[in-house]
Amino acid sequence: MIKLLSGCALVVTLSSCTGQAPLSAPPDPAVAERVRTALGNDICADRLASALTAHHLTASGISRIELAPVLPGYPTEYSLALRQMWVRPAGQPGAIVVQYDPRGCRIAQVYARDGATLPTA
Repeated sequence: MIKLLSGCALVVTLSSCTGQAPLSAPPDPAVAERVRTALGNDICADRLASALTAHHLTASGISRIELAPVLPGYPTEYSLALRQMWVRPAGQPGAIVVQYDPRGCRIAQVYARDGATLPTA
C-alpha cells in the first residue's frame, strides 16, 4: 500500500502478498541458537528464529544462514531499510528469505526462492 502524506512525502507500507500477518511461533531452541550464532547475537535473532519455526524449518534442515550485507557507500537511509536473512536449506538449491525491519524486528515476509521450498507441517 502506498500513502501520500502532507509535504509530498511518500511512505510505503509492506505486507505479505496474501494480506495476512507473517506466521509466528515460539522459536525452537536449536533454530534460535543457529540464528544467533550465524548473526552474531543480532537483537532480532529470536524473532527471526520464531519465523523459521513457524514455517517448519528445523536446525537440521538448515545448512547455512547469511545476512544480506548493508553495502558501503549507500546512503544512511539504506541501513534503515528492510534487511534480509537468507537461510540455505540442507539438500535443496536456493534459499528461504526472511525480510525484516531491524529497528523493531518486525517480520515483513518469508518466501522461498531459486528452487527452495518452504517445508509443510
